[in-house]
Amino acid sequence: MSPSVYAIATMDTKGEELDYVRRCLKAAGAQVTTVDVGTATAPTHQPDVDRDTVFGSEWKVPATSDRGEAVAAMSLALTKYLVREQELGKVAGVIGIGGSGGTSLISAALRALPIGLPKLIVSTVASGNTAPYVSCSDITLMYSVVDVAGLNVVSRRVLGNAAHAMAGMVAHTPRDDDSKPAIGMTMFGVTTPCVTRVRQSLTALGYDGLVFHATGSGGQAMEKLVASGMIGGVLDITTTEVADEVVGGVFAAGPSRFEAILERRIPYVMSLGACDMVNFGARETVP
Repeated sequence: MSPSVYAIATMDTKGEELDYVRRCLKAAGAQVTTVDVGTATAPTHQPDVDRDTVFGSEWKVPATSDRGEAVAAMSLALTKYLVREQELGKVAGVIGIGGSGGTSLISAALRALPIGLPKLIVSTVASGNTAPYVSCSDITLMYSVVDVAGLNVVSRRVLGNAAHAMAGMVAHTPRDDDSKPAIGMTMFGVTTPCVTRVRQSLTALGYDGLVFHATGSGGQAMEKLVASGMIGGVLDITTTEVADEVVGGVFAAGPSRFEAILERRIPYVMSLGACDMVNFGARETVP
């Protein structure tokens, strides 16, 4: 059986909308597997994968009145379920729809999937601060414009566009006939001349130089690719994110910076590029 687009929503509240997405995907020629991640009442439409299947035989949907606790448990279960399905080669792409709770639930699972696998969420919160949902992944967010609460002239157009965008992504996966060993490099304005020369030299030697802007999310993205095995070596020329972490700047990559590199034990060269500067917002944010 060929891989399928996994269409996900809390089908107790978004069942009608997800069924519309399913129909659009099938009309576009995509195989679809609907997944219910609802935590309250019964789904309004029959899913291909019910919530008990998402949790698996060892867990059960938590019987709790605390919505936050239920959503957190379902998100963890969905993450494990999708990762397992993807490793088995069953997932061509993932599309989700939701409000704030559903977006939080689904996006956490999508962040665990490999870079390059199509991932799209139609969300009511896509026009705000999306960093908590996307982090350093390649999730595509599409603003729903209206609330995801029934089908109407606006929601049908937005959901249809999202479904056809996903169908296009899974139908036309770019071929990578020129794959080369990948080397990650970190860069900032002051280290650009150095990194540019190094990248040119690596390209001449047959390597694929991947440059990451050292803005916090750049370092996190590089380490995510290291952890996934897509990067075989790192030239960490610009470690300024550490300075921001220590001093409280806006470009910190978090306390786990370097951990993926150490765990993978790949070739690694570190320098102190731009460690003599820290980045802040407005003047009043400077300590």
